Amino acid sequence: MRILIIGSTGQIGHSLVNALTYTSHEITVLVRDRNRRSFPHGIHILESPVFNTEVFENALQDIDHVIYALGIPEQYQHDTGIFHEVNYDLLKTFLDALIKAGLRKLTYISTYEVFQTVDGVIRETHPVADEEGFSPYFRSMISAYRLVKEYSDLELTTIHPGAVYGGLNTGDGITNYIENLLNKRYWRVPFVFDGRFPIVHVDSLSNAIIAALQGNGPYIVSDQMTSLKYIAETLRRHVDSYVPISAPVKMARMGATVLEWVSRFARMKPLMANVQIDFITNGSEPVPERTVHDLGWNPVSLDEGLVKYLGMRPFG
Repeated sequence: MRILIIGSTGQIGHSLVNALTYTSHEITVLVRDRNRRSFPHGIHILESPVFNTEVFENALQDIDHVIYALGIPEQYQHDTGIFHEVNYDLLKTFLDALIKAGLRKLTYISTYEVFQTVDGVIRETHPVADEEGFSPYFRSMISAYRLVKEYSDLELTTIHPGAVYGGLNTGDGITNYIENLLNKRYWRVPFVFDGRFPIVHVDSLSNAIIAALQGNGPYIVSDQMTSLKYIAETLRRHVDSYVPISAPVKMARMGATVLEWVSRFARMKPLMANVQIDFITNGSEPVPERTVHDLGWNPVSLDEGLVKYLGMRPFG
């Protein structure tokens, strides 16, 4: 199958490209700058500094299936309008080009938060969440998921991962947290706070995406629930790293509020944002029922994932 990947320089897309080289599929990537990342031999690279309708239409020629993994990795931006611009507007431009090109097979990478939480659990069968009360990032993702579902002619598979770690360190997420622990950047993570959230190793996610190419999503992809403290303690069992002290969530929120206020004037990202605290303390558990049952996908434990992580350092 001839597959086009859009978003191949990001954490998920780059890992997926590498995983697909071990299959019989022909892989093409559309990138803004071909020098930003290195790709395995045999990957067809299309380059355009701007993504628009014409660029998408040209890239879609002679393609059987598209994997759309384009998005902003950070959940906090000073200009919150960029979330809608990238996650929704650019997606709509792409979808219109996809339909015009007569292509129907699409895998779209989303997030599990687009589904409603019922009794503390999120399942693939749950209705789409209401955007009200969510941060600009998650509102854009929910709107984008509603949008892609409106294109009824598509043979659509949607992938909904937990917090991704491993591979490229492209955002202020769990991978960056692990790197701070490994490099003993105490000033970057002076303390942690209670809260359970879902994680998935990037290679585990790539395996699920590949398995889902012949499937019919939505598919939630989550290895397990964990906490910042447990990640640090598990990592410490394998390598010399540090375990931050614990602090109340209220203290973390107060600190994040101050850091966000200061960062607006300093024009820099805060060490921690309230939207990240919301994610970590939400506690809702996404259950990958259909992914395990229908695709035969097997989650990996945090212990297994961290061993693999350590074996593949350093990252780009």
